[in-house]
This record gives sequence, C-alpha cells and structure tokens, in this order.
Amino acid sequence: ITGSGRGLGRSLALVFADNGYDIIINGRTKRDLEKLEGEILQHGVKCYVVQGDLRSDETIDKLYDAARESDIGVLINNAGVMSPVLPFHKVPNETLEEIFTTNLLVPVKLSKKIYPLFLEKGHGCIINLNSIVGLESRELKSVATSAKWGLRGFTASIRLEAEKNNVRVVGVYPTGIKTRPEYEFGMDPDEVSKKIYENYKN
Repeated sequence: ITGSGRGLGRSLALVFADNGYDIIINGRTKRDLEKLEGEILQHGVKCYVVQGDLRSDETIDKLYDAARESDIGVLINNAGVMSPVLPFHKVPNETLEEIFTTNLLVPVKLSKKIYPLFLEKGHGCIINLNSIVGLESRELKSVATSAKWGLRGFTASIRLEAEKNNVRVVGVYPTGIKTRPEYEFGMDPDEVSKKIYENYKN
C-alpha cells in the first residue's frame, strides 16, 4: 500500500491487517511508518516497511523486492498529492511535474513492476485510488483532473489484458475524505477503507 504512513493509506493497511493480510507499508516519514508498523504487528501478521519517495526508482525497486519476498496478492496504488486550486496558467511547473509524476507515472511504473509477479502466481489484484476528478471536470483543477483521467485510462486499459490472466484491476473514485485534522468535511477514511476491502473481497 503506497502512501500508507497516514490518511486513507494508513486506514487501508489496518483494515487489511485486521483481515489477516501481511502488509507492505510505504511512506516518506519514518515516525509515521514505525507507529503504523507497531499497530499492524498487533494483528498477528507480518509487516514490511519500505521508507522512501516513490518518485525514486530505488524506492520502487525496494517495493518490488518486498513484494516478491511477501508473495504479494494485492497492490494498492494509494499515494497522491493534492493539486492547488489555481488557474491553469498560474500552476508552477515544478508543481505540475510533481502531480503528474506522483498521481500518474508512479502507479503506472509500480504496477508495471509488480504485474509480472501476479502473472507468475496466476492471480492478483491492482487497486488504483483515483478521485472524483478522474470522472468529471472541475474548474481550477485542470492539472489534477488531467492526471487522474490519465490514471483512469490506464486502469481501464490494463484491465482488458489483466482479466485474461485472472488479475483484477479496480479503480476507486471517492469524493473528499477527511484525511487531515483540519478538514471539516468529507468521508471517514476508516469507512472508505472498509468499503474498498469489501469490494475487493466481492
């Protein structure tokens, strides 16, 4: 589960651990990962920690190594960055690159790395956490929308070939989630995580 140090990724890690899954967690903040690791281990399952920035190929390679060691069955591409609410021409180039890299290129590259492991096993599942802006356009969110539409296209396209190999590919398109204390509105991340797990099992 990428981006699992906090927010929805953290909730997903605990829901899957509660249901007996060994978990690979990833994030950039050591303290968050150490705290989550302790909570996961209390469920009597294994926890593999891969600290690092997903924009680095080294981090993706480490996730692959952990995936092979743990005999991975589910990949959840959860990590993402928020887009500033700005007119398109005012979005800084470095912000544009960060959004496209983290929200689109990273899940594509990581899926490409992990997918062969599912082919070897003869089954598996890729869950791509998208957003409501991956389904509909929003004013002042052109950069986020284009990245998420790209992820939606990737999800739909890889599904066509993956299903022939008994590999499921799922896209999730939530509206706002209360992943930070300062967010006053949005869905509860624990409830969203439970729904995602229930969907996966069905």
